[in-house]
Amino acid sequence: MMTAYGSAPATGAPPTTMSSGAAAPAAKPAHHAPPPRVAYAGVRRSPGGGWTAHVFDPDLRAVRAIGTFPDEHAAALAHDRVSLAYHGDGARLNFRPAFHGIEHQFLRRCRMRAADIDVCGIVADGTYEARYATFLRAVFGLEDWRDFMDVMLEFFLDRAAEIGEEALVAGGEKLAARFVEMHRNKAVDPAWRGWYHRRVAQCMEKQRQQRAGGAIAVQTQCMEQQVNSNSESSTVLSRE
Repeated sequence: MMTAYGSAPATGAPPTTMSSGAAAPAAKPAHHAPPPRVAYAGVRRSPGGGWTAHVFDPDLRAVRAIGTFPDEHAAALAHDRVSLAYHGDGARLNFRPAFHGIEHQFLRRCRMRAADIDVCGIVADGTYEARYATFLRAVFGLEDWRDFMDVMLEFFLDRAAEIGEEALVAGGEKLAARFVEMHRNKAVDPAWRGWYHRRVAQCMEKQRQQRAGGAIAVQTQCMEQQVNSNSESSTVLSRE
């Protein structure tokens, strides 16, 4: 059993989505070991079926239920989204690398408008994805990208190959749709979750081995010191 929260190791390449208009190369079927079983933060099995997400609400100063979801992965992502809105960068997350910076901004803005937007409500009732997509389209359609310049530069420069030539040439709605698609939360993709869980498991196993190796090294050092001490004692006794 492992817990997947916090930062993921940066090694390895996560699954990527082929850009629209790009020809998919012939690929050999991948054979991956099944992802390890995960114990998610803020998720419990519901007695009535499904999985319930919980989060600490700083306004109530208590843990509150977000809602019940069909599987533990959806509940874990729901927990992460509400936790980010409530606690910002200090939130304890199951899928931290799955969140693009612009989703952080969206959640901060939702929190700032708490009188009008109940983050728990839109996550629980299934309207979150549509609201987030509307926000992304609004950002893409701005005449002045000053507040989102880093996002737009990354999109058009660093991720141009991912956009695809067809969308770049067509522009308009097709390009806007690619912008929305490329900034969706990665944790909605089962392939990405499987990759992430394996990476976390590898990282935890490496840390376990390092701790075990450190303990063995300390034990060996103590034994060597004991042997040296005994040798010195024997030498002194023989001289006496």
